[in-house]
Amino acid sequence: MKILLVDDEERAVRGVSRWIAGEIGQWEVVTAASGADALRLLESGDFNVIVSEMRMTGMDGAELLSLVEQRHPDVFRVVLSGQADRDTVLSAVQPMHQFLSKPCDLNVLIEVIKRAETFQATIASAAVLDAIGQANGLPSVPGIVSEINEALASENWNTQSIANIIKKDPLLSARILQVANSAIFALPHPVLDVVQGVSLVGAEVIQGLAMSQAIQLRNVKDSALLSTNALFDHSFQVAVLAKTFSRRVLQGDDTCASVFSGALLHDIGKLILLDAFPDQYSRLLSIAAAENRPLWELEFDQLGATHQGVGAYLLALWGVPAAIVEIVASHHSFEVCSRRNLPCQVVYAANWLCNGGDEALIERELESANHTEQADLFAKHLLSWKSDALEHADMASPTRNNR
Repeated sequence: MKILLVDDEERAVRGVSRWIAGEIGQWEVVTAASGADALRLLESGDFNVIVSEMRMTGMDGAELLSLVEQRHPDVFRVVLSGQADRDTVLSAVQPMHQFLSKPCDLNVLIEVIKRAETFQATIASAAVLDAIGQANGLPSVPGIVSEINEALASENWNTQSIANIIKKDPLLSARILQVANSAIFALPHPVLDVVQGVSLVGAEVIQGLAMSQAIQLRNVKDSALLSTNALFDHSFQVAVLAKTFSRRVLQGDDTCASVFSGALLHDIGKLILLDAFPDQYSRLLSIAAAENRPLWELEFDQLGATHQGVGAYLLALWGVPAAIVEIVASHHSFEVCSRRNLPCQVVYAANWLCNGGDEALIERELESANHTEQADLFAKHLLSWKSDALEHADMASPTRNNR
């Protein structure tokens, strides 16, 4: 990893540099005393991470990171600042990936970078890494801003009513969780639930985030826009079904919250790929549907990455809690989920059922996993949950989404 530290306080930046170099010897750390210096260095070297102070003479951190987002989108962008207030987060939230406040435990910074490094290593395509880096500007559900503004203008609005609107939109939900889990709130525990996130960030930040997402898909044709709307609908249906299962088989409100949020965000990688490669990805969607092939296999063959890997990497960059990232990363792997916790298994089940609940697929997965004890037990759970859903829940018609 090659890391660029930017701060006009020379002593501060040297201290952070020495600490990182001392802890992780294989990482290269370079320092810059201004935004202009940082941009020149970025042009001359292949950096993986930029960590910038927010308040600097001349170009501030928000402006710098906006330019980095445009010119070097694959670079992981972190704000490390002593100016930790809501206005600061709102000004920096569009270009930044994560916000850490000073004084910061530098072990936390190192862990944040390690987490990004781990996911980055799974994606071989530079074009896909660029697309993930530009995902902060992905669009929201059409009309979501109007709904939020109308609700906030009402005298009867509350946190739950606003959260119910936001839950229709996986991207906006993820951005709310991104800000709520930033260091500005200094919470001792992760925020897993969109409702709690809405309560924390407040109406002003919600409106700002919604407005920043209210743009048209770049270069996307009508057919791809229809695909995007279908993805939003599918994600919400999976989340509702997963929540139903979680209430029956899981213990604890936090666990159920991570299940709903993970299910809501499970296909966020598809939105990134559809936005970045509209024609190519639309063709992959068509081929997967026509030939009944798993979409993730086509993605890996044609793009060098899968939507579950892309989505997990983006959420890791945004600092979304690990419990949610793990659900997104594993939601297509029967074998991995058979060895994971119940939340991962529940979301796999809900996605499988909303895609038709093909029992032949489970048989093939069992054979591939060599019928281990864990795989057999997971398969029994899946069939039991399918029976339960058909008997007790008015489950919506399956929204086949090419798995």
